[in-house]
Amino acid sequence: MARKVIPKDIRSEYAARYGNAWEEKFRLDKGASDYEARARFGEWLADIETRIGRLRAAKTKGPQPLTRQNAYALAGRWYAWFLAQHERDLRTPAHWRALTDTLIWDVIRPHAPDDFEQRPKDDPHWDWQADPQVRDEVRPAIAAEAQTAAFLLEQGLSLTPDATNLFLDAVSDNLLPALQRLEALSRGDYSPDVNRQVFPEFEEVSGSAPVKAIELFEAWTKAVQPAEGTVYRWTTVFKEADRHFPDVRNISFEKAKAWMNGLVNEERSTATVAAAWRTALKTVFGWGVAEKIIDNNPFPEVRISVPRKNVERETKAFDDAEIKTILAAALRCDDTKSYRERAFRWVPWICAYTGARAGEITQLRAADIQQRNGAHFARLTPSAGKIKTRKARTVPLHEHLLAQGFLDFVERAQGRPLFYPTKRRPIREAEDGPRQSPAERMRSQVGTWVRSLGITDPEISPNHAWRHTFKAMAARVGIDERYSDAITGHSPATTGRAYTKPLPEDLAEALKKFPRYRVD
Repeated sequence: MARKVIPKDIRSEYAARYGNAWEEKFRLDKGASDYEARARFGEWLADIETRIGRLRAAKTKGPQPLTRQNAYALAGRWYAWFLAQHERDLRTPAHWRALTDTLIWDVIRPHAPDDFEQRPKDDPHWDWQADPQVRDEVRPAIAAEAQTAAFLLEQGLSLTPDATNLFLDAVSDNLLPALQRLEALSRGDYSPDVNRQVFPEFEEVSGSAPVKAIELFEAWTKAVQPAEGTVYRWTTVFKEADRHFPDVRNISFEKAKAWMNGLVNEERSTATVAAAWRTALKTVFGWGVAEKIIDNNPFPEVRISVPRKNVERETKAFDDAEIKTILAAALRCDDTKSYRERAFRWVPWICAYTGARAGEITQLRAADIQQRNGAHFARLTPSAGKIKTRKARTVPLHEHLLAQGFLDFVERAQGRPLFYPTKRRPIREAEDGPRQSPAERMRSQVGTWVRSLGITDPEISPNHAWRHTFKAMAARVGIDERYSDAITGHSPATTGRAYTKPLPEDLAEALKKFPRYRVD
């Protein structure tokens, strides 16, 4: 069993389309295999997420106008959609004849002119259906019979009142042929459907509002709700795209490739454009195409040639000399002075003994240091700041950290953040630069400080290398990889390992194997 809560911002729209306003429920009877259960659940969840994304896209775009020709083009899409809804459950010919009779005699016929009955049967002159007064009267019934509200929601479309009337009139002219087609199919008549040929191609309306790159990105952000760090980093990409493309609804491959090649400069490497920028663009544009906000996504096909680099280092972990340089320098820092000194003193040591990301440590608060069953732990949680996996974890503190007086340092913090001030100074950000929290700025300062110690090899990261160092050392002393993965926050390698997730106390016991770093 599973439940999926419907987000507040689209509950009314979801209820109007799918009947449930608060949540959707999934249930699978016992007896299904694990594989089948996961597959069925995945399909169910993907369907719900797609519904939510489409409804949000419709709200984001706002009401759209239509020309008369485009109203009939959209009616053509409805015609194909309506047939597809019923082709798998065609019922009997009598069912469709009954619906046809209802449409003719209960919906349309009451509005016929007085002399209609006296006209020849072979010359009914039904042109009176197009009378504005008749159109107004029959639209509600046509909308209900044709399920147009469901169609527009599934298409992620919202129409202006005038456009809605044009669309319903076009559907009204084609609902009878649709019912007749379903009746023919129910009899086994699969001859070519000539009615499909009457619909025009959809044409862009000149003068319609362009879709800006940053608007597309903001719509994606609202619908997908990615990690905060992703939003900050990718904002730069779409601000730059906004300057180059006034309308992103139909960017050609040639224009996309020329622009991306021109992004490479002294400050922005080829690798950055090929990986980070291309990933952002193809992801958001792909979503935009799926939601029918834009016409195409050229970026998956764009290839940026990245020169291969020479690799001189054996690993991405620190070597013994680098470890001693950094940790010895940290010991010389005074944690009773500035926040910078506190971070330089403790962050490298904590990273060395936990393999945690530096940003996870610089955002620690005194309350995150806990004691359980005689052991001490650091609680790394999204409530303190950014966690890449968005999942909290509890990591043990090595006895060497305690021996150095880390708990005394935590007690002096009196519940406040350990490595940045609680009174935040105003954030001054460059126009295109991502915003950083105080903890993120401190992480960067720690990295700059490590570089100042002479750790200048560009193949090594001044902060992230501790993760490689910790994992290598843990493997070397025989710590089970399940435990080192849990401490560093790496996902289990297999589904089976996820079932044997170790407890924090298990991790503390395993960490006893991890030796002290010697810096003297």
